[in-house]
Amino acid sequence: MTENLKNITSQLIEKYIDILEENGEPNEAYKYLAINTFQQNWDLEAEDFHQMFRNSLSKVANLLYQNSWGFIEKSAQLFPNEVREMFRNLYDESVDISQRIKTFQTKSENILPEVRQSLNRNNINAQQDERTISVYLAFRFPEKYMLYKADYYKNFCKELNTKPKKSGECFLHLQELANQIIQEDLLDENFINTYRKFYQKPDWDDKYLMIQNVLYVVFRDFKDFNLLELFKKFDKKQLEEYYDFLDLIIENFGFQEEDKRLVFNADKNKIVFTIGQRYIWNTATIGKDDYKFRTISEQQISTNFVNFDGSPTAYLCKLNDISEAHKNKQSVFNSIENELNRTQISGYSKYNKKELEKMAFDIDFRNEILNKLEYQTTPEMQMENINVDKRIPLNQILFGAPGTGKTYNTKRIAVEIINGEKNRTRKEINVEYEDLVNTKQIVFTTFHQSLSYEDFIEGIKPETTDGNVTYEVKDGIFKNLCQNANPKNTVSFENAYEKLQQKLAENEVIELKTPTDKTFSIALNKNGNLSLMTGSKREKQGVLTKEKLLQQLNGKEVFIGWEGYFKGVINYLKSEFSFNPETTENTKNYVLIIDEINRGNVSAIFGELITLLEEDKRKGNNEQTEVVLPYSADKFSVPNNVYIIGTMNTADRSVEALDTALRRRFSFVEMQPNPSILIDSEYQDVDLKQLLETINQRIEVLIDKDHQIGHSYFIGIQNLDDLKLVFKDKIIPLLEEYFYGDFGKIGLVLGGYFIFQEENTAKFPKNFAYENDFLEDKKVYRFTPFEYWNESTFISVYED
Repeated sequence: MTENLKNITSQLIEKYIDILEENGEPNEAYKYLAINTFQQNWDLEAEDFHQMFRNSLSKVANLLYQNSWGFIEKSAQLFPNEVREMFRNLYDESVDISQRIKTFQTKSENILPEVRQSLNRNNINAQQDERTISVYLAFRFPEKYMLYKADYYKNFCKELNTKPKKSGECFLHLQELANQIIQEDLLDENFINTYRKFYQKPDWDDKYLMIQNVLYVVFRDFKDFNLLELFKKFDKKQLEEYYDFLDLIIENFGFQEEDKRLVFNADKNKIVFTIGQRYIWNTATIGKDDYKFRTISEQQISTNFVNFDGSPTAYLCKLNDISEAHKNKQSVFNSIENELNRTQISGYSKYNKKELEKMAFDIDFRNEILNKLEYQTTPEMQMENINVDKRIPLNQILFGAPGTGKTYNTKRIAVEIINGEKNRTRKEINVEYEDLVNTKQIVFTTFHQSLSYEDFIEGIKPETTDGNVTYEVKDGIFKNLCQNANPKNTVSFENAYEKLQQKLAENEVIELKTPTDKTFSIALNKNGNLSLMTGSKREKQGVLTKEKLLQQLNGKEVFIGWEGYFKGVINYLKSEFSFNPETTENTKNYVLIIDEINRGNVSAIFGELITLLEEDKRKGNNEQTEVVLPYSADKFSVPNNVYIIGTMNTADRSVEALDTALRRRFSFVEMQPNPSILIDSEYQDVDLKQLLETINQRIEVLIDKDHQIGHSYFIGIQNLDDLKLVFKDKIIPLLEEYFYGDFGKIGLVLGGYFIFQEENTAKFPKNFAYENDFLEDKKVYRFTPFEYWNESTFISVYED
């Protein structure tokens, strides 16, 4: 065990130093402040014990669970003498530590009923667990005790290949391991010198806190390795360049798989190849680091380098162009040769990742993985308006449980359909989306029970003019979009019309003539449309709107009786502003997004147009089909540059409940919860990935997979308060809806730290008889108070 502990501790320290040098101080200085504050204020004989207690632990921050602190602080206020004696016994070093811990926990449970009674609250728990007691001990005797936390203790045991102790014995086991590390003097001088650059030595020996910081920081981001998710962060071209040069190294030295000198590893944004104790050939994502490639070299082959410690002399050089590696290949190979001559086995062998090793040696496997990736365009490259991939279906529905990212993905797909595919950030997608909505290339609507054919296609709507009500045929959401999607004349007309608007802004009124030489006048109204006036007194007759001018131009008869005025305007645009009706233009793509498509009566809303949605029946395709609309009698077809994207929440209604005709004409894309997205969450004190997976596994058993919870609820969580609000305002209300208020089943999903059974104290009239077993069967449940939730509350969901 000692030799294994020595090797693992050495590896963890190396990793910790790398993290310090890479990222700087990891924000753990508050522990020193907390301990110093305790040391300066603690006085068991203080007259006001409660105030002294609060002052001593005033900087404890997140080291104590809120439940643990809530109980002990209230106990110190209500029963100061009892709590004073509890701490006197806990700090009595003449008694065995395990006995002191058990006594403290027993006394806490004994005082709990009195605390509940004094506060008139039954939902308070003592929760003086081993993590909490480790804080009390480490604050009082920092030269002797460790700060304990379950996650890094378990990961440390995993690295040591030893089984963790059962609950209640973990802290003392970690204490034993720390004692051995200090006794074996494993905190070497190099580590301490590096550590002191960030943390000055306090008045007390901080070796135990050093060990805790190493374990906490190294294991803070310790997650399961996902090869594809790692590679998605890279540009495919960069990965190909990285592996091409790695192939040269492998070929030159004849390396084989399972060579103990070689280690293939990765960090959040790096792929690392090591020989012995030294980095050999790495790549990193630009933006996270200031290099693409990093290589060992016998000479300084770039201006950005660091020296390796010790002999033989070598440099770790940062490169941004793969050609620099090829140009200095011999210098790189010489350094590799030196490492091989002095290496039998790498001290980092335990960190070797088989998937990355297979990427290095199995070309077929490598190609299979890389083929799943895309070449990314750099932000500096100007985006071209390219044709969208034909594989994107014209009609598709994204379906899945709440929070799986359906709405966001409709935005992303819509932007890619119109502006082409490229690597975009979430912010960039939202900006482009808003621009396309403003230009009416994207239209968003939501289906609901009241939406009708008249709203979606066309219908007769009332119009009030000068107090008189008239009824006109009005185009609906979808028909308007399809008319805008017809590209004929659009650009040329809009250019000419804009010039006409400018001239009218300067001249106010322009006189025109119809083909029969009848004079009329036009002026610009506040909406940018043309007011029509006739006669010598220029009496106002109505409005020639821009949209209707374009519709009439493209064959739709909207100016019945006013054809002469229409032609007069068009002739003026031709003669004055070079309008050419025969101009051909590139087709733009248009997208209709229908949120909650399953909430409307789809058959009634689409009506006869359901047939026109099929790809081969679209306008411009071989089997193009037209229908005559019932209100306007217009001939209508759906252009082949109109895409429809729907979303459907499966918790509301099953896919099977949709109209069969609609299901046959749409491609269905399932959006499943993706807990892996949460691996890189900024908040790491709770394993959000495991939390979501556990909740969804239980929901699937109790209901079905359509009622799972999506990952988007957890995206953006940065601290405990964020997580608490998500559960309070989103997750729990959703579960209440799913289980129709059956708190017992919610308890099966979340566990007893969120829900407890309260004593049924309701009193019923004795002069009225009801079912005999009613009172016995009825159970009353309550949620634990929001303010008392802490990390352990959430961890209990997946650990207990």
